[in-house]
Amino acid sequence: MPRVTLPRELTLPSGRIVRLRLDPAAAPRTEAPRRERFGDALALFESGKVTLTAREGARIDVGSLPLGDFHVLRAVATRAGLLPEEEVEITCRNCHAAVRVRPCAGLEIGPWEHGELGDDELDTTLPFGEPIDVPPIPLGRVRTATTVTFAPRTVTEARPLLRALAAEGQVVIDPSFVEGMGLSALGTEKDPAKIARALTECEDGAFDAVAEGFLASHYVLRLGCIALCASCGARNDVDAPYERELEASATRPPRADRAAATAFPDLDAFAERAKEIAKPLLADVPGEPVELVVEDGTPAVDDGGEPLLGSYVPPHPGDMASPTRPPVVTVYYRTFLAMWNEDGPYDWDDELTETIEHELEHHLYFLRGDDPMDDEERAVIRDEALRVVGKREASRRAIEGFGASLGDFARRTWPLWILVLAALLATLATQR
Repeated sequence: MPRVTLPRELTLPSGRIVRLRLDPAAAPRTEAPRRERFGDALALFESGKVTLTAREGARIDVGSLPLGDFHVLRAVATRAGLLPEEEVEITCRNCHAAVRVRPCAGLEIGPWEHGELGDDELDTTLPFGEPIDVPPIPLGRVRTATTVTFAPRTVTEARPLLRALAAEGQVVIDPSFVEGMGLSALGTEKDPAKIARALTECEDGAFDAVAEGFLASHYVLRLGCIALCASCGARNDVDAPYERELEASATRPPRADRAAATAFPDLDAFAERAKEIAKPLLADVPGEPVELVVEDGTPAVDDGGEPLLGSYVPPHPGDMASPTRPPVVTVYYRTFLAMWNEDGPYDWDDELTETIEHELEHHLYFLRGDDPMDDEERAVIRDEALRVVGKREASRRAIEGFGASLGDFARRTWPLWILVLAALLATLATQR
């Protein structure tokens, strides 16, 4: 059996610092998982198997922690092998191949372990006490709510919700369920019984929006892992832990359906428009003609695994091994289409124009012999890698030469660590 390793100390999303101690002799209660959602994780801490203490030594009751702190703890415990984790299968967002991953096994915990938090995107949640927009939810025959407001919840305060979610059969949404969510107001309605009735009767899409607001209030974006697709190299972000309180229903319509009257252009129309945009731009480019290609296959990805909108390949003069090749600007139709389907309608014509102009700038810099845009783009990717991994952990891995301690995760995500090493070396160079 592999040795369980827990971090000695963690800085949790609330800012609280806790120390963790594992007692191999203590056994979590076996009945807890049947009583409530995440019962095995709760039993792990309540049984004394893992003890939480403050720096000064006072023991911390897991029930007193904010719900968001608890989710970090259960993710870390799962990563350490103290809680079971099933492999999940996702579909690559770029090439649609199947990608199998154990999310918590690939979770980066360095920023929590070394107190490197504070990222405006990765370490923030929706603020409590402020209305969040949701689709209309009827409140009786006359009134309609279009916002939802959440209050903070500790683990103890959320347990009515966790128990309801563990019940067999259909989940009953009652006042205790609403209070367990910390749902303090649905529009102007604050009565838990009336809110419960409205949530029970509302459309799936509206309930899912409420659920998403709840999750975004208690889970930081850092609670996720990066799964690189073996087929195309694309980065796929996966929730870790994967199991959460309220999961979106399969009946929710795609976001693009909200604008059914507007459709994304088909490939032929898109390619024709790309040629119209490119024609006057290409005429102003000095030197040999630049070829424009509209690619309908799986988009190429950058060094960080992000699918590209466009790319530029400089000319090749030809040699014994390969023929002469003109400079080529490629536009990736599927990336534009995916943005439309995932995020909703946008000004694709303007985005297409900007993409072609951007790639032609790369060509002009190539003609001058230096491309600062390329350096800037790689720097952004390196910075993103450091945000995820943490500077201290990146330094440790660089020093150890990406040793055996990284195991299978390092083998699956080696491009990320190359970027991290490059970022570390660049940081050290600027500090001299």
